[in-house]
Amino acid sequence: MLKDEKKILRILEALIFASEKAIHLNDIKKRIPEFKNINDYLLKLQKNYEDKGINLKVSDNLWYFETSIDLSEYLKEHKVIRKKLSKAAMETLSIVAYFQPITKPEIDEIRGVATHPGIFELLLNNEWIENKGRKEVPGRPVLWQTTKYFLQYFNLANLKELPSKKELKEMGLLTKGDNLKDELTN
Repeated sequence: MLKDEKKILRILEALIFASEKAIHLNDIKKRIPEFKNINDYLLKLQKNYEDKGINLKVSDNLWYFETSIDLSEYLKEHKVIRKKLSKAAMETLSIVAYFQPITKPEIDEIRGVATHPGIFELLLNNEWIENKGRKEVPGRPVLWQTTKYFLQYFNLANLKELPSKKELKEMGLLTKGDNLKDELTN
């Protein structure tokens, strides 16, 4: 390994480690503009961490370190507690994920019932959804979309990793009469 390459890998490692949250590739490039082929170095660094106690992960161009999954048994008291969502909250989050950007009236139409404002508060507090602006229709309702943290929390590299309509049917999550059945696309 060349001396410069080792230095670049060390700098990248320090930048990602010291970041309070996952750091976007563009932010990394801004911090060290003098280095080219940052993507190649990040992939090399990620490979270096494959068999370690922590792994370098990427989700939608956001880079972060995460404890290796196979070590979770040893970290039970430090493990992140997954929040249980009500059926209504899970439905709402799923609709936002599949149909984003989407408005509350559109969500209500798909669900067939009015969505309680507390559900949006819960999803916002967990940083799983965010306001994407307003739809250019009468009343200008807020448009909702999922966040980068949603992808991280649910261990998705991108939205394409969400289950397809066929997979949802096979898991028994879509049954005859479900409102989402006709709405979901593969």
